[in-house]
Amino acid sequence: MASIVKRGNSYSVVYMTSIQGQRKQKWETYHSLDEAEQRKQFLNLCQKIKTRKKDEHIDTVGDLMERYILLHGQMKWSLSTFQLNCGLIRNYIQPWFGLIRLHELSPRLVAELYQNILRRPQYNGQECNSYKKTIGPTTLKSIHKLLHSAFEQAVLWDYVPRNPFHRATVPNTFQQECHFLLAGQISILLQQCHEPWLSLAINLAFAGTFRKGEMLALTWQDVDWRNRSIRISKTIKRVSREALQALNYQDVLYEFPSVLSIKKTSLVLKTPKTISSIREVYLPETLIAILYEFYQSRKHVNTLSVFPDLIFCYEDGRPIQETTLTKHFHAALERAGLPRVPFHSLRHSSITYKLALSGGDIKAVQGDSGHAQADMITERYGHILEENRRNTSQRFEELFYQKMDCYYFCS
Repeated sequence: MASIVKRGNSYSVVYMTSIQGQRKQKWETYHSLDEAEQRKQFLNLCQKIKTRKKDEHIDTVGDLMERYILLHGQMKWSLSTFQLNCGLIRNYIQPWFGLIRLHELSPRLVAELYQNILRRPQYNGQECNSYKKTIGPTTLKSIHKLLHSAFEQAVLWDYVPRNPFHRATVPNTFQQECHFLLAGQISILLQQCHEPWLSLAINLAFAGTFRKGEMLALTWQDVDWRNRSIRISKTIKRVSREALQALNYQDVLYEFPSVLSIKKTSLVLKTPKTISSIREVYLPETLIAILYEFYQSRKHVNTLSVFPDLIFCYEDGRPIQETTLTKHFHAALERAGLPRVPFHSLRHSSITYKLALSGGDIKAVQGDSGHAQADMITERYGHILEENRRNTSQRFEELFYQKMDCYYFCS
């Protein structure tokens, strides 16, 4: 360990080092005690890391993943990411890779393992049964992404000389087309909403391009009546107690009290996952009027409650959760005789129509959607409207064929 020796008006940091294979004492001189103290603390930290590394037994993939969660996950991951990644590690990586020694892994072995994994049964909550669905390419891709990241850190931490998952062969994945509702279908759906709050939720999701958690986290203080806008600055999420404690309640704004004595999860208000998700969304006048009418009918709610003043809540102020919203939404779809689509599909509908109405102004639509990457607008959420294609065909007819002699096209 390093020490400080005062020599006249200067300070020397003294420590042992290795020079050409021989242990020798080294003296470094500094003009102030603060500089010497900083250097001493740094040298002692380096020595502590070296000593700890000798005592650590990071021999297997399982050992590495535990270290990876501790040193990387708790520093970098959000609550949702922590919960998702820990689930992948616990349910897939530890059972299938955990006992493999680090030095045994090679790119070829990884390719063989991936082929075997695709024939494995999918985790179903308690155990893996042979008659259950097998692992799909999308799940395997998530597992690969996590292992690749862990071994990138392992290379930096000098546990392995190279990353065996680099350029590993992973099956191709194809995004399934998301079915969404057209404007006419949404109009039919709204007529089948028995609850005013559900009708409001559908309108907000369609016109405001909100994510489900963002919408359910809205409070009346987020509404700017004069500017006809709503500010998005938080989201509601059910997360595991394990993730909350491991990340020391990072990004949590409020934790709702649990109604159960034994709780493995908690419902929390938290900051959004990206800075771009914090935004102001402008709403049509009609929707602002619907929202104000709902506000007038709910002014008595939550007046004595300790909960945040949520827009979507029960009479006692407790929040309406995502599962409840989905259940009522699917019931309304069934009554309307419409396809069973997820509530999130309304976000697809919203972005698709906004792209058409704005003449393809991607940045304007991105401002409403809160996407960090603009290409998500066109690649994932921008769907083709058949009505627009028919209009384009009609415009083509008017601009070309009706103004020109058809003889030149037919001859």
